[in-house]
Amino acid sequence: MDKNDFALLLCTIEGFKSKFRELHWNAGLKSEHILCDDIMDSLTDFQDPFAESGFVFFGKLPTGTFIPETNYSQTIKEALKELLEVLYENKRLLVDDIKYCGLSAFVDDYINKVTRFITISQYK
Repeated sequence: MDKNDFALLLCTIEGFKSKFRELHWNAGLKSEHILCDDIMDSLTDFQDPFAESGFVFFGKLPTGTFIPETNYSQTIKEALKELLEVLYENKRLLVDDIKYCGLSAFVDDYINKVTRFITISQYK
């Protein structure tokens, strides 16, 4: 992973937060509405410590860097699967260098959480 990959991941996570906000507003069931809230909270809980830890390796990114990357999924389950793919791609970038093992652990933990959200979304 390099500084550009790191910045892109943070922007992509920001885009997913926007996507789940849209899905939240368009939810037909209260359970979907609540699930989107939980997912948005979890994205923030992942993004913030991941970013702060990453700044050690890549330096801080200038204000204005975090323009959300857009995804086009239309359902909670589709968006979660897209998010999981993004995490897998970035995990591959992190395992190439032992100094990123802490960042890699953040991604591992969040992959587990997203997988559980996918399971929950199947019952909504």
